Amino acid sequence: MDVYARLLMASDMLLVLGGATMFWLSPRLRRNWILGYGSPRSMVNDATWQAANRFAGSLLALLVVVLMSLQVVLWPLVQDNDKGQALSVAVLFSLPLLVMYLTERRLSRIFGA
Repeated sequence: MDVYARLLMASDMLLVLGGATMFWLSPRLRRNWILGYGSPRSMVNDATWQAANRFAGSLLALLVVVLMSLQVVLWPLVQDNDKGQALSVAVLFSLPLLVMYLTERRLSRIFGA
């Protein structure tokens, strides 16, 4: 197996585990900047902390599973194409940024600015 396939498997696994940790473990912990979704808006009170972690964790895990399915379908096309591999890795690594953006929008909509 080549380096690209190993990188995809490892990063997909880490992102799914990160989403599961945020969804199940982080809302039960006290607010902190190390484990969980810790933006200034999510650290306001316990309700925003729990809502942010539940939403960000489930969204991250869902997006990674969707992207993994897309990677499996497109594997024959991407396997020997360097630009396709770079694009696939870039999309995968940009998922946490998309999750942060969508979580902040949801928090501002639910809890106000």
